[in-house]
Amino acid sequence: MTETAEPQTPEPPTPAIVDKPKRLRKQTVVIIAGVLVVVAALGWGAFATWQKSVDDDARTSALENGRQFATDLATYNFENLDQNLSVVRDNSVGEFAGQYAQVAANLQNMIVQYQATSSAQIISAGLASSDRDNAEVLVFLDQTITNTNSPDPRIDRNRMQLSLVREDGEWKLSNVQLL
Repeated sequence: MTETAEPQTPEPPTPAIVDKPKRLRKQTVVIIAGVLVVVAALGWGAFATWQKSVDDDARTSALENGRQFATDLATYNFENLDQNLSVVRDNSVGEFAGQYAQVAANLQNMIVQYQATSSAQIISAGLASSDRDNAEVLVFLDQTITNTNSPDPRIDRNRMQLSLVREDGEWKLSNVQLL
């Protein structure tokens, strides 16, 4: 008897597990790390730019408000004195607000009696210091004053340092020193 060999069916090949080369893995890690560094740098740069913008806006608005407060302090007219004084009172805070109210009340009758007027012209102004919530503004202004005792205008050259604080997002006058 002859043996017939049964045909052998070949076994299907086992899939080979292909290992990614270690170099490819390292490159991927380096690329991901590089992307993260770039994203972090861009984020930090955007944040720093935003902070600088906020600081610049605070300085600009402090100087503008300081100029206006100085003008308001040195400008009055006996015909609408209550309005002139209330502008300063409304923009003042703390101990200064009380001091200003007292001084204004003491001078009010005299200003009306002598029909006094005063106007201010800012000569120069600048920031001595500032941050987002506090500022010191130096102002040089000429104050032109007339009254019934002195109908010819008299010019007083005033130098003052105004202390400003930010309350509820608005600059307020917290102190004034004549220099």
